[in-house]
Amino acid sequence: MRRGLGFSFLLLVHPAMASSMTSLLFRAASTSLIARRITDVVQDEEASGANADMADTGSEESDIMTVIHYIAIVLLIIMSAISSGLTLGLMSLDKVSLNVIVRAGDRPGATNDEMKKAKAARRILPVRADSNLLLTTLVLTTVAVNSLLSILMADLTSGLVGFFVSTILILICGEIVPQSLCSRHALAIGSMFVPVVRVLRLMLYIFAKPVSYVLDRTVGEDVGTVFTKRELQKLVEIHVRQKIMHPEEGYIVRGAMRYKTKVVSDIMIPAEKLFSLPASTILNLETLKMIYNNGYSRIPVWNKDPNDVVGIVFTKDLIYVDPNEDVPLMAFARVFAVAAHRIWLDAQLGEVLSVFKMGSTHMALVYDVNNSGPGDPFYELKGLVTLEDIVEEILQAKIIDETDSVKARKERQNCTDQIGYSDGGELAARAVVLLAPTHTSSRRDPL
Repeated sequence: MRRGLGFSFLLLVHPAMASSMTSLLFRAASTSLIARRITDVVQDEEASGANADMADTGSEESDIMTVIHYIAIVLLIIMSAISSGLTLGLMSLDKVSLNVIVRAGDRPGATNDEMKKAKAARRILPVRADSNLLLTTLVLTTVAVNSLLSILMADLTSGLVGFFVSTILILICGEIVPQSLCSRHALAIGSMFVPVVRVLRLMLYIFAKPVSYVLDRTVGEDVGTVFTKRELQKLVEIHVRQKIMHPEEGYIVRGAMRYKTKVVSDIMIPAEKLFSLPASTILNLETLKMIYNNGYSRIPVWNKDPNDVVGIVFTKDLIYVDPNEDVPLMAFARVFAVAAHRIWLDAQLGEVLSVFKMGSTHMALVYDVNNSGPGDPFYELKGLVTLEDIVEEILQAKIIDETDSVKARKERQNCTDQIGYSDGGELAARAVVLLAPTHTSSRRDPL
């Protein structure tokens, strides 16, 4: 209103001045509009620049996070592989086998490979001592790592793609490959990652210890693998087939594990194959030749019948016999014979070997009660067993000495056939006795 009145006043005062003032006012208005427009443009440009800067910053941050995600995925896959492989590898090394490896490496004469394995086993033993705590720690680590890996894969990809990718990565890189390696090289890999296991056990102790305590109370502690005798025998057979153990060593080990369960009747010499002499035998040259040709070092002497053995005569003691005197075997046995040790038919070889090791005798007569027939029961001689028989059972092989060969038998026979009994008969008989074998067996199997 006031502007209108002022403008009317100027028109009334002077038209020229009014025209000039009008032009001035239009210029001022135009300048104001232009300035305002410029200001709006500048503000728009500044706003767009700020938005662009913010977009660039957000893009850079997104790229950095993506890189961090991929690095985390790689680290998680490695950690999953370590925990999964160690679960199989360390748990397959029980305390018994580790102690065996340590003792094998500590023995004198151990090879470099055995000493290296012993060093690795010695590092693993403290970690393996609490098996349930170790198992719980490694399983918790594996589950936590695989769960986090699945979450990260889902953030980078769609749900279905992330599921398949994470499953394949965990299956191949986190399970199959590491478990395959650790199952074959458990000792070396387990020893290498013992520090990692210690760190994991310390980090997860608050979660793993309660679970392991429950396992100890419910399923019990791990005492290691203990084999029965039959399983040990099969284990020895496998070692022989794999050429880790020599076949002869395998036979001896299996024989040593089996012999105690066997009874005397399994290995004894039957009574009908025994070489024995009645007490009424006269010790002349012919008898001495017969004893020498048979090649036994011990001879049972019986009185009334073969079941009534009164003693054992050593062939080497016949050196004191004069063939010209026709000494009765009973008289000789009273001086030189030793008492016969008697055992039952069902006696175990372990018990008999214990008797033989005491040194009192290396031969025993096997008896059993005969209840057949109308008469009274009596003790019947069933056979004979010697220390050599038990040793052969342990070695799983026949022991052939110098007097068992065919050549030795022929030489003995030829020697006695060439010796005549004349004026030098006494010397010949003594020569036969001097040549008598001194081995410790009481029998030799027929060839």
